[in-house]
Amino acid sequence: MRAAFAAQLMAWFILRSKVVGAHVAVTYADRILVVRNSYRRKLGFPAGRVKRGEGLAIAASRELLEETGIHIPPEELRYVGLVATREEYKRDEAHVFEVDVPEEPAIEVDRREVVWAGFMDHESARVACRCCGTHGTTSSRRRTS
Repeated sequence: MRAAFAAQLMAWFILRSKVVGAHVAVTYADRILVVRNSYRRKLGFPAGRVKRGEGLAIAASRELLEETGIHIPPEELRYVGLVATREEYKRDEAHVFEVDVPEEPAIEVDRREVVWAGFMDHESARVACRCCGTHGTTSSRRRTS
């Protein structure tokens, strides 16, 4: 995975691509789900590219299932907003969704792309995450509403 990610970085450097992604913040009992990818150092939300012709919520639901084994239907995801960044030599449009789950879900990772996933308290996750630049968006939004 790391070699493939290095090749992708090189392509982004040359092409200066725009990447549209879907990220999912899953909360349970004041904790938030984060993942560790094999090719990145920091934690992040379950996330990935939106495929051509795919709806944003559908992409978010698919990525959550692929990375964690957790199935949340697209219609149950709430859209939080767009976070636009320039990192890793690309323009990144991260569409962030959130969902609160009533029970702690079973997590299954493939140990190839995602090597670990688990729930953390919001403050620890904010410090540890790259999370598409949101750094605890869901928890800070809840505190002010």
